[in-house]
Amino acid sequence: MELAKEHKIKNIWLNTGDATTDGTRRNFIFHGMPLIQIKKKSILKVNSITLSGAGHSEATGHNWTVKAHNIAYNHASYYNSDKNANPTIICFNFDTKQSVQNGLFALEIEPQDMINFEIEVFNEAGVGLLKNNNIINLHINLIIEEIE
Repeated sequence: MELAKEHKIKNIWLNTGDATTDGTRRNFIFHGMPLIQIKKKSILKVNSITLSGAGHSEATGHNWTVKAHNIAYNHASYYNSDKNANPTIICFNFDTKQSVQNGLFALEIEPQDMINFEIEVFNEAGVGLLKNNNIINLHINLIIEEIE
């Protein structure tokens, strides 16, 4: 019987309520996170998403995009028609049943040390997590899995 190699996975939970943002609530910076060391090429995936806050019910019927900023990734394996150099890590629709439908996005990231994480969140109109002056919070679970 062959022994299985150790499978290294990192779970990162982000809540936009914990981040620094501007008045548009489109860009979020998570400062002071514990050091996340990526020692080998890895795959970043979104495992789960949920919304909360006073405006979460007004998020229904919108297509939301989340992009990662300031992350080293394999540019040769990522293409995006929006001509934006920041990779899309997930697109989702928050429907009337307040559930999320999303695809299986995966981004190949390079070895790096991360202490801050930055995301950009917007709907199809380019509006951030603010609807009729009501705040929407995004809770997202990211998984980073080393490539063997």
